Amino acid sequence: MFSQQGLSRLTPSYDLDWEQLQAMLGRIDPGLFEVVIHQHMPMFHMEHCVFAAFLSDGKDWRDCGRPCDHHRVELRDRVGAAFPVLADTGCRNTVFNNVAQSAAEYLPRMRELGLRHFRVELLRETDTVGPLLTSYARILAGVDDGRQTWRSLQAQSQLGVTRGTLRTSLGLVKGAERTHPVAD
Repeated sequence: MFSQQGLSRLTPSYDLDWEQLQAMLGRIDPGLFEVVIHQHMPMFHMEHCVFAAFLSDGKDWRDCGRPCDHHRVELRDRVGAAFPVLADTGCRNTVFNNVAQSAAEYLPRMRELGLRHFRVELLRETDTVGPLLTSYARILAGVDDGRQTWRSLQAQSQLGVTRGTLRTSLGLVKGAERTHPVAD
């Protein structure tokens, strides 16, 4: 329906795991999709603006002075891991996972399924952007192995939000088989 209305590309939801993405590509032209292969997964969104609450005397977006444009905020968990917080243009805040998620090991199989458009989403990366993009380009060109690359990136090797025993125990997979097992 979207492509008939002129949409040139569609990005599958972050929630789709490998099996779900494969199933969708079996029914819809893979050329319509641009798959996110690297990102810091958004963990949750909130209307409360941490920046305005702690870095401003203002009450809300109308008089806060936009401290989010000049400050970095992170939430720390019980073991000290820092989770980036970013404000959007509507002053809503999103907390992101502190470790990037990579689908590097899935890239050859994605190409086999007909995917040709991929996206790398950056959060706060600066000096690592060039090497990061080069790493993914080398996998796509067949020069490097995706599994070795995600290990060198120190990213989580995952596509989607859940997989393995958690996914199965929740009853989210009924009769589905893994056609390409992935080490957890």
